[in-house]
Amino acid sequence: MATKWPEKRRLLGTKIKRLDGPDKATGKAKYTFDINRPGMLHGMILRSPHARAKIKTLDLTPAEKMPGVKAVIAINNAKEGKELYYTGDEIAAVAADTEEHAQDALRAIKVEFDVLDHLVREEDALKNPTKKTVGGPGSSNVGNPATAAKGDVEAAFGKSDAVVTGTYGASTICHHCLESHGLIAEWDSDGGLTLWASTQATVAVATGMVQSFGVPAGKVKCITHYMGGGFGSKFGAGVEGNAAVALAKKAGAPVKLMLDRADEATTAGNRPSVYGTVKIAGNKDGSITAYEVDCHGTGGVAGGNTVNINLLPYVYMDAIPNWKRAHRVVRTNAGAARAFRAPGHPQNCIMTEPAVDDLAAKLDIDPLVIRRKNLPPSDPAGGGSWNGIRNTIYNQQLDTAVKLSGWKEKWHPPGRGPGSGPVKHGLGMALHTWGGGAQGGQPNQCTVLIGRDGSVTAESSTQDLGTGMRTVAAVVVAEILGLQPTDVVTKIGESNLGHSTGSGGSTTTPSQAPAVLRGAVAARDDLFAKVGPRVGADPTDLTIDAGKVTDSKNNKSWSWKEFCARLGMDQAKGVGDWNVQMSNQAENANVSSIQVGGVQVAECTVDTETGVVLLKHMVAVQDCGLVVNRLTCESQIAGGVIMGLNYALFEERIMDRATGRQVNPDMEFYKLGGIRDMPKVTVHLMDMPERGVIGVGEPPIVSTAAAISNAVFNAIGVRVPILPLTPKRVLDALAKGGKALS
Repeated sequence: MATKWPEKRRLLGTKIKRLDGPDKATGKAKYTFDINRPGMLHGMILRSPHARAKIKTLDLTPAEKMPGVKAVIAINNAKEGKELYYTGDEIAAVAADTEEHAQDALRAIKVEFDVLDHLVREEDALKNPTKKTVGGPGSSNVGNPATAAKGDVEAAFGKSDAVVTGTYGASTICHHCLESHGLIAEWDSDGGLTLWASTQATVAVATGMVQSFGVPAGKVKCITHYMGGGFGSKFGAGVEGNAAVALAKKAGAPVKLMLDRADEATTAGNRPSVYGTVKIAGNKDGSITAYEVDCHGTGGVAGGNTVNINLLPYVYMDAIPNWKRAHRVVRTNAGAARAFRAPGHPQNCIMTEPAVDDLAAKLDIDPLVIRRKNLPPSDPAGGGSWNGIRNTIYNQQLDTAVKLSGWKEKWHPPGRGPGSGPVKHGLGMALHTWGGGAQGGQPNQCTVLIGRDGSVTAESSTQDLGTGMRTVAAVVVAEILGLQPTDVVTKIGESNLGHSTGSGGSTTTPSQAPAVLRGAVAARDDLFAKVGPRVGADPTDLTIDAGKVTDSKNNKSWSWKEFCARLGMDQAKGVGDWNVQMSNQAENANVSSIQVGGVQVAECTVDTETGVVLLKHMVAVQDCGLVVNRLTCESQIAGGVIMGLNYALFEERIMDRATGRQVNPDMEFYKLGGIRDMPKVTVHLMDMPERGVIGVGEPPIVSTAAAISNAVFNAIGVRVPILPLTPKRVLDALAKGGKALS
């Protein structure tokens, strides 16, 4: 079935309020934390108090004898001789009738440790490159550098008008989902398993239980009607989820195990750090001639890349002729990194965009000029919905950002803004790009049902990560069936409602919206096929307008409910599916696509006496393909900007070198911006329906911190190299680089 978005749009692209907004605002919406099952037990986890240790002895029997305790288990084969690699590493779990009894049981477990050397800071690991304090493959904590190159970098440095070398970086930050990780597990008498999980992948969590516990696929169900944040960290049940399931099976009762705030901070994922040196060269016409980066980052005990060092969008899209990059993964005795809203890309932007501004300052040109000069070229042959227009898109975005920010009127050379007092004004810019296409593999599915009373239901196992998927589905169905979104009941977040992929990589809407579209069209056609003959109409002559069905040949029309009533005891049904392979088929052109670009401008003031940075205005211009719901799309962009603002100014995981513990695993000393720290945020969407739906959950966070860093540099004329840009770091940079220029 060929798929097309309607050419005439009644609802698509307009502002529709979230259908679940009132439920969330009033507390009617039930999150996983709100679920309490009859006879439910409370689960808790015993964790290592040491950054690295070996278990000498482990005795669970004292806990089993404690009042109210119903089950005790070892986690991950914890036993004598097992090595633990960070403070918070799991040892055992208990389930008891009250939280207090569970805490008492944890304290009763007898465990002796052989405490070992640890390294929790990257600089310490780099100073001891042969030392190994983490498990897994490899001979040391410092991996071999991943390298890539193009052209002759050294020759380009020698021939350029200006060369700048600088250090840049950003600290590790924690996910801190407001609803922590965890789930409620309940086994039934027939061996079936029901989970209420805070997850961004209901189907994946259910499938994981099939694999881990041997539950038949038809007997496991994962429910996530509402969830409070994930950012990439909640794709599986996790250690805590598997522990809850095992405890529930052993105790013969439902078990609720949700992480507390400290465990959420230390064990539930983080965004890796990035630190490194950049050397960049260019000419007076604004062309960047060479770029070299040598950087590292830590994902804690986890291996794998910590920074995406494709130099987006400049080198990734062949705008710079000569480049060289090297990146090393540093493993430390700290909680493992997990995907975090645009994994690796904000770090990469921090290693790229400030260097571009520093080069512009050395060349004494407007950084807007240098960015225009080095935009990625457009493929004249097309090569997809992005390649043929990417240069055009970025230029249009720059034009819009310049206008909305007042760049031409407000920008000034670094450190030479208006006024002579201690408070300096700055303006900074950064660019980004992102994929945002549909998921591959097994298709995402949506079933649309039409009842004889005119009721319409859209069913899908997909979860709402906070992006407004309920409303998106209702908007699409209502558009096809001539209804209002409030007329559509959306039933989502249950793994048995067809297949769906996890909400990650900005893929949910480009995967689900076409599936909903196909389901709604199929349901409409089924309705026409069943009712048409009963009203004397050829189904091919029937059309739907707002609130009514029309027979164009016989010039007859019926209200929606009147027409649906002719179904009698029947119902109309349509099942739609979608994946990336379907996106690439010619008959489905421009339904769902990939690749979006964005430009952000930050305006700030910096008090050179206190070091306080205050953001005044953020402009976010974002290409997003076809806009389904303008209100939730704008909300996504603004939310990304706010998260990027926190990354730039406040968030930082602080590890104590001596004890190996995180010293701020809470919401008091782990700083986040409050309402007074929020600037005016201006969002401009480049609605391009001809490109189809593209995900925008992640791109708006990529360039925010870099834009803010550049604004601070523009204000004081001194680069503050490491994020977050705390007052101390600002003052230290001023002291090292001299007073801000008047």
